[in-house]
Formats: sequence, C-alpha cells, structure tokens
Amino acid sequence: MLKVDGLSAAAGSFRLQDIHLTVPTGACHAVLGPSGSGKSTLLNAVLGAVVPTRGTIELAGDDITSWPIERRGIGYVPQQLGLFPHLSVRANLAYGARARRMSPTQVEPLLDRLVEITGIGALLDRYPGTLSGGERQRVALVRAIVASRGLVLLDEPFTALNESLRRELWWLVKELQHDRGMSVLLVTHDLTEAYFLAERITVLIDGARQQSGDKEQIYRHPATVAVARFLGIKNLYSASVVGANLLDCPALGGHIKLGALGGRCEGATCTLGIRSGHVALRAAGDPPRAGEHRLPGRFDAILDLGDDVLLRFKPQGGTGTLEVKLGARVARRRCPQAGAPGVVGLPLEDLIVLES
Repeated sequence: MLKVDGLSAAAGSFRLQDIHLTVPTGACHAVLGPSGSGKSTLLNAVLGAVVPTRGTIELAGDDITSWPIERRGIGYVPQQLGLFPHLSVRANLAYGARARRMSPTQVEPLLDRLVEITGIGALLDRYPGTLSGGERQRVALVRAIVASRGLVLLDEPFTALNESLRRELWWLVKELQHDRGMSVLLVTHDLTEAYFLAERITVLIDGARQQSGDKEQIYRHPATVAVARFLGIKNLYSASVVGANLLDCPALGGHIKLGALGGRCEGATCTLGIRSGHVALRAAGDPPRAGEHRLPGRFDAILDLGDDVLLRFKPQGGTGTLEVKLGARVARRRCPQAGAPGVVGLPLEDLIVLES
C-alpha cells in the first residue's frame, strides 16, 4: 500500500500543497488534472526525485519520505519511457533489477512470466530505436515491474499512441495488475484512461487537491465548478435559490424545481450543471415524465463527430444554450435539423448543483 499524507513540494516557482491519497495493494489510483496542475511533481515526490517540504510518504508500512530513489524500489514509466538506446531490450529489462541488487534467481522467473504475458520475447536482442511505439511501451512496463516492490508509477506513458494501441495497452496493464497484484499510481489528463484503469481518482488543479474518491462518485458529484469543467461538463449556469428546492436559472429560461438543494437558503447563489449526454430529446406531444424538467426551444447548430453528434439547443426565454450529445445510432434515428423547434428533458437526478 502507498499512503501519501499531507504532502507539499516545490518545483521551481510551482507549489504542490497538502496532498493526501492512498493506493491499496493491487489497486490503481489515477491523478487527473490539466497541464501544470502538479501531477508530475506529485509523482516525482513519490519516486524520490523531488524532496517534499512537508508531509510523509509510506510504502508497504515503511516511511520512505527521505529514502533515496534506488532504495524505494518503485517501478517508473515516464512519458518518454526512459529506455537506454545503447542497450538491448534484454539489457534494459535487467538494468532495474541489477540496480536493486536482485539476484538472478529472484529476477529470471518473474522476467520470463512478464515476457510471456506482454509478448516481447522476439524483441529481447533488439535495440529501442528499432522498436515501434507499442513495443517500446511494453518493454518499459516490464522493466518497471521487474524493478518494483509492487508499486509502479505511470506518468502519461500512453499519450503519444493512437487510440486502438492505447486501449490495447490499458488491457495489458489490467492483466499485469491481476497477474502480479501490483499497485499503480497513474498520472494522466485523459478522463477515459483514468476511468478505465483506476478505481479511485484524485483531481489536482493549480497544485491543490480539488477532489478525491471513488471514480463513480466523482463522475456524478464533482465537488467544485473547476472539477466539473475539467471532467468535461459543458453545461454550467449561474442560478439562485428562490424558494423551497426552487432555482431560478436565467440561462435556461427560468425556474427549475429540484428534489433537494442541500440546505441552501433562499437568495443563495450556485452553479447548475448537467452533462451533455444526460440531456434527453423529447417529442413535443410527449406527456410529462416524473423526475424530469422539460425545456421547449430550438436547435440552432448540429455537429457530427462520427461516434457522437453534438446539438446546440436554445431554451425558450433563456439567455444561454444547452449542449446535447447523442450517440451516432440514436442520432441516425431522430436527430433534428438545425433551426428546428424541439423539446429536451433534464433528468433531475442528473442535475448537479455546485457552489459558485
């Protein structure tokens, strides 16, 4: 288990502040955030390349905060992979274990198993410069696992790969986790990657932890407007409480009755949000549905993205627009035309109310 408690660190003028997270044995924890949010600084502090100014780092019950890199025994796959170009694949794989002074009897059975799982047996006598991107990724993963005490740090290692190869490697990481029971601390800005690989997520913005917890909980209940924006929620609107569970949202055309407002008092301001994919198309004559707020209006733009179609909807009497996302199959059956009138439904359970 990895436990980071109250960690602060500096990298030049940048400050990472009071970070707490835990990675249980055999689990994957993803650290998400935009560029410059402190993700790599956090990873480097865990690795031992950055000295914390405050807080502690524990691994498998040992306080490793002040340990040198080579003593920590943490596997690491950086963005640029860090393979030695002058060494063969076989020598690259052996390097980390040799640096940890592991005996061949310790290393060889594990290495043989990892080579089999990752399918790199035919590459062992080749050099990194002769490998494809996916092959280099596999070699870097194996080298990191061989050299680790059970924890591997992944610093956006799949960013440069195409979508199909990235997904293939995600499955490989899952298989390696299952086979080895290894823990993974993943740094990424890719939401899909984080939600595929990790059970728990921490969102960093400007060096501070904005939210941490179960990935489904964070998906459905972002803690702040900044987290909601980072998680891709485009529909965010200023609103105010005007009655019992009643919001006034000028952008969407007026009052919206919710199930609960978390004790917010009349006159309080907030931000109302909903994901594009949670907005439903409704026919004008459809009867009202329980737990849904209806908005009449018109569609003023359509954007076909291949797998999805984005619609821009202008609510009647509203000052803003609402983004609606349809899957391609749904869009083929019932996508409206630009300029056409229409009705959308906002499921109340999918509306998000945030502090302004």
